[in-house]
Amino acid sequence: MIHSTYPPSVVIKAFTWAYQEVGLNQAEAADLLGVSEISLSQTTLLGFEHGTTEYRRQLSFIRMYHLLIALSEGDSEAMQTWFQQYQSEIKTSPKSLCFTSDGIEKVTDYLRELKQTVELRPSLSHLRSAKPSSAARVVTH
Repeated sequence: MIHSTYPPSVVIKAFTWAYQEVGLNQAEAADLLGVSEISLSQTTLLGFEHGTTEYRRQLSFIRMYHLLIALSEGDSEAMQTWFQQYQSEIKTSPKSLCFTSDGIEKVTDYLRELKQTVELRPSLSHLRSAKPSSAARVVTH
């Protein structure tokens, strides 16, 4: 795992931006981190300490979000639609998968494969038209 030197206050701000951009509300974001909505609200300025589960999950979600931005070319509507709709390749919606124990990483891996596919075939520039290879299919348990 990569050690992050990002201040917790920066991570929480980036996480807040990311979860809002994909259409999650504060209650869903708190659930994603495994904390109460009040706890998330109270950490909005300072963030969660380095090394905590919450801090690591935020970093994972931010990485996933950055891949999503790259694949959608920053199209917020495309990101929200893709994130919330059922995707046959992962057999659920990315949003639903993110709420599982290793779901954020599964979505991130799937997006990495999509990005690689897009880079190999430049004509595929949006999530709607990109399909990963069968080797990249995410299996949910």
